[in-house]
Parts: sequence; C-alpha cells; structure tokens
Amino acid sequence: MYDGSQPEPNYSGDIMELDLSTVVPCLSGPKRPHDYVALSDMKKDFNNCLAAKVGFKGFDIPEEKRSTVAKF
Repeated sequence: MYDGSQPEPNYSGDIMELDLSTVVPCLSGPKRPHDYVALSDMKKDFNNCLAAKVGFKGFDIPEEKRSTVAKF
C-alpha cells in the first residue's frame, strides 16, 4: 500500500513493446507455472505424458491400454 513514505519511483524512460500476435494461449499448473504448455501442443504433450516413465509428467501406460474407455 502506498502511503507517501516510499521514495518516488525512478523510471528509465525505456519503451518496451509487445507484439500481441506472438502471444499464445497456454496451460500450466499452480505448483509449477513455469512448466506451461501451449494450448496448441496440449494433445501431443498429454499423449507423451501417458507414454513417459512414471514420474514427473509420466504415467507409463502401455500403448494398448491408452485407448481404454471407462464410464463413471
């Protein structure tokens, strides 16, 4: 909260630009926000996670089991 006791900010005068056409939607988790995945890559990333060894982003599900469907 600014109450006047803080020194005045000193701005450099440099101008930063952001090309909005380069911004892409992405998804990330609350625990590791730096491990975001672009929305366009989500299906590929998810399938890679199913095949990867058990651990971070890995479930080691065999190829023949990945198309299994269950109702709940």
